Amino acid sequence: MEIMFIYFIMAMCIGCKAQTIIPLYNGPTNVNGAYYKDTFNDLNRFEGTWKYTNGTTSLTITLQKKEMQNFNDGHTQYYEDVLIGAYRYIENGAEKINTLSQLDIFYPNFFSYPIAGDIIAGPNTAACPECEFNERKVLLSFSDPTRDIPGMESVMAFIRSDEGNIQKLNLVFYVTSGGYQEEGQSSGFDSYTVPFGEYLLVKQP
Repeated sequence: MEIMFIYFIMAMCIGCKAQTIIPLYNGPTNVNGAYYKDTFNDLNRFEGTWKYTNGTTSLTITLQKKEMQNFNDGHTQYYEDVLIGAYRYIENGAEKINTLSQLDIFYPNFFSYPIAGDIIAGPNTAACPECEFNERKVLLSFSDPTRDIPGMESVMAFIRSDEGNIQKLNLVFYVTSGGYQEEGQSSGFDSYTVPFGEYLLVKQP
């Protein structure tokens, strides 16, 4: 009976550890068993469908917040709130790529979505030197299912840029690691379908 009681106490302790809540913004990183919670609701400000338009060229991005997603790299395991997203790009009236339907699919690994992540940068950081007090930027990973470019990694950096009652997002889409070609092989691409650059997106109804 005493042994069963000890096991019960140990299980309770493990359960308590798993429920340790750490703020997603500015919290310590890689704490095993923790829950990185968006306690300041920073990610909520980026949810929704946003659209950039320039003549007959447009970029539509939908972002959704997912709570308590599991992360496990084989060494560290924890839970975290994240943003997932997808996009549609039309150039000169012709649709070049549309991944929006992937948001209807459940992926156990949230990084399987075309846009995903939860890095929040605030004032006085290298990622957001222009951030003002209480202003946040989110940095999300990007993938193009039609173009697998070995070694190329990119980031979509979003920051709110409202004008009056019009909700806007300023997006800077850039490469963080250039692609490489494996010996004897070529992907045939040196960029993604969505061009790198800066976009001003407007919140859609």
